[in-house]
Amino acid sequence: MTFEAEQAIREIQTHIFGIDGKMEFLTEPALKGFAFEARKLAENDLDNAVWRGIAEAADRRREILARYSTGSGVWYASVDVIRWDTSRHTGRTDSFVHERCNSKKEAEEAARRLLAENAKYFSAKNSVEAQLRQWQYRFSKTSCG
Repeated sequence: MTFEAEQAIREIQTHIFGIDGKMEFLTEPALKGFAFEARKLAENDLDNAVWRGIAEAADRRREILARYSTGSGVWYASVDVIRWDTSRHTGRTDSFVHERCNSKKEAEEAARRLLAENAKYFSAKNSVEAQLRQWQYRFSKTSCG
């Protein structure tokens, strides 16, 4: 990739994080209206692919919120072991494990198990944190059940 392309990607990434951050806290009804308006803007701008992509991202986020409330769909149980640098007030993930599960309930059970398996890494400088997530990781697949 050329230097100019790398610079363009970095600049665009900053804007993408901002767009994603704005959508993260919108409710399902707000996301529905947001996606509708983004599609309208795309149509008015010669079928602008960027606005279409933003509308699709809003639709995806709305689907995730709907699944979160029902517990259905694919879920991921994940556990991070974070090493903390108290002098800088920062943390760095030292290890990360996850499992793909077929429901929120399965993911909760898997997260408890993963947390217990990784509790040995807890110390004054390390935290062990469990989360439930609904998006797909690009890592090797491990499944619940």
